[in-house]
Amino acid sequence: MQYEQSVTANISEQEKTFRTAISNDPVLLHFLLAGTMSSNERFAKQESYRDPAFVTFISPYFQDAYVKATISALDLKDTNLMSDVAANPVMLDYQHRQQAFDQILVYLEEKKAKLASLHNKIVMHEPMDFMELPDFTNIMTITNLNYLPGEFLDFRTAYAGVALKVIKSIANRDIKMSLNMNTNLRELIVDIQTLHEITEFYKVVSSADNEQSAMECERAHRWHRHHRRSHSDWDWDF
Repeated sequence: MQYEQSVTANISEQEKTFRTAISNDPVLLHFLLAGTMSSNERFAKQESYRDPAFVTFISPYFQDAYVKATISALDLKDTNLMSDVAANPVMLDYQHRQQAFDQILVYLEEKKAKLASLHNKIVMHEPMDFMELPDFTNIMTITNLNYLPGEFLDFRTAYAGVALKVIKSIANRDIKMSLNMNTNLRELIVDIQTLHEITEFYKVVSSADNEQSAMECERAHRWHRHHRRSHSDWDWDF
């Protein structure tokens, strides 16, 4: 529900008090109206914000702004907006908090489904753009997922499980991409078992990358030695 400043005069004195408190807090007012905030902005510390009646009043409006800001930050990889939203109080009662999280989960599940679809294409050797993959474990994506409240731990864990499948499936094709994606994925806040699985495969792919780098370095050295010998055999007499 979009917050509106102008309302009919026929409202209770309590609502007038609540609306006055919001109007006196330009950061909160802007957040409710636009679903965003400037960097490092914080809501005013007003005692009324702790009043259950105030939270009940503001919840439907705050839900609209909170969902809009969160999805926008996730979509644009805007870690500044996400960190500012996370640093401010979430003024939602239980019902609207669950509704807001469900709305955000719809967006997140679509992203996870897209990643799962790409994994299926890799396994089935179907045509695809491999350069799409790093975006799913981009460090800004990981950072924003970590800013989400604790209620999103299950999603982060499930998302990491799908991402790890992708990372494993491309290791033999592009070990550098696999390693980079795994390195970022290690930063995601997940359950202990999933973190262990991510860490163990990181050790495997990191070791393989080191071996490959050593082999490439040795080939380069052999190539240079060969060409130095070839140059020394040239006849410089004209």
